[in-house]
Amino acid sequence: MTQTASVADARRAVIPMDAPIGAELTGLDVAAGLDDAALAFVRDALHRHAVIVIRDQHLTPAQQTTFAKQIGEPRVSFYNRYAVPGQPELSIVSNITENGEAIGIADAGMLWHTDGSYLKTPDLYTVLYGIQIPERDGRALGDTVFASATHAYEALPDAERARIDGLRAIHSFERHIEKKRAKGQLKRAPLSAEQKAALPDVDHPVVRTHPVTGRRGLFVTEGHTAEIVGLPEGEGQALLERLNRHVQQPAFQYRHSWRPGDLIVWDNCAVQHLAVFDYGALPRRLHRSGILGPVPV
Repeated sequence: MTQTASVADARRAVIPMDAPIGAELTGLDVAAGLDDAALAFVRDALHRHAVIVIRDQHLTPAQQTTFAKQIGEPRVSFYNRYAVPGQPELSIVSNITENGEAIGIADAGMLWHTDGSYLKTPDLYTVLYGIQIPERDGRALGDTVFASATHAYEALPDAERARIDGLRAIHSFERHIEKKRAKGQLKRAPLSAEQKAALPDVDHPVVRTHPVTGRRGLFVTEGHTAEIVGLPEGEGQALLERLNRHVQQPAFQYRHSWRPGDLIVWDNCAVQHLAVFDYGALPRRLHRSGILGPVPV
């Protein structure tokens, strides 16, 4: 190991948040690239804490894409309408309009969800970089709230865990859009017929086993889960509502207050998340990359 690498290693630290999940990582310059030791440091912290925050980064879109590719295989979003120019692996999350057109997805995260659960192979990780963060009276707005699906599952009574183990649930992007429309939250362009055909409903286990850590966690969400397979509609909806209320409890949460230059990576097997829309028309822009994961088991 070179002296430069030794100094870099000495500066690295994991600072757990005052929450059941989440940690800040220090001593990393993502723009400069990560060597094997730094990448192992990031992965270990991610699997231990489920949400990692790397502050004060200065990334070009290409550098963010390079980092995402070190984490895993980035997924090119079907919403390529909102891709960063020249970087199809990155999607723009923003309420900004230019020439009367939205430059990004303005309604992302309005309901509790796990990224890509409506796909056969959901996103394993998400990489989100804060570029323009709204403020009011010196306070950052547009927080992201994370809830530990793992802690929530482990906190269930034994009888409830026994009841849901082995059950499967339908995840549907089309019905997710309908939920947003019904709540008056839909702000994105409607799905085309081709997009709908490319996004059929899928079923996943209600309780998912993490492909790396082996820990189990709830894998149903308010936003994307439509029904429980094999249960009468009323019984299934009552179970979903009960599980959703359970996982959304503050006891399982970390709430992130954004700063420009924040780079966050989270584990979609272990957490759900929700965006806070308290900034109105104040401009906000982030760049997102989803990392392809395996079929949930």
